[in-house]
Amino acid sequence: MRLSTRQARIFRLALLLGPGLPVPAKKIITLLACSEPTLTRALKELRSTYTAEIKYRKATHTYQLVDPGLLDKKSLRRMHETMSSYVDLKAGGAVSRVSLDKEKKKAVSLSLRMSVLRKIDQLAIFANTTRSDAVELLVDNYIADLAGDYQVKE
Repeated sequence: MRLSTRQARIFRLALLLGPGLPVPAKKIITLLACSEPTLTRALKELRSTYTAEIKYRKATHTYQLVDPGLLDKKSLRRMHETMSSYVDLKAGGAVSRVSLDKEKKKAVSLSLRMSVLRKIDQLAIFANTTRSDAVELLVDNYIADLAGDYQVKE
């Protein structure tokens, strides 16, 4: 699965803070390769998305995950797996691309079982594409199969 730079940053930050130990701000900024304002935005997003409580200690300039909220071990493991495949894709020479076609797209929200989401992610990795493109590929193939079945029955 392809991750945006922002998603990758959030996942890395969650993995850094996940153990619950204090992490120096400079270390986080260095590992995320970002500025302080970007770190602040990433922390805000991590707090709001996962309802995690992250404390900053001014005396030591460290951040610590005090209450993980939705950042349980399973979520962190999933983030680690996603980051591993993301790093493998980048190392393999996969160049991120931007689709400039003018086809209208609409963001939608779906409720899927994690097993289904993992299969979609595997398809995206296999096809070297995004999760959205993988879903479109599945739908297009399913409709083509239905149309073929319908023509055979006539």
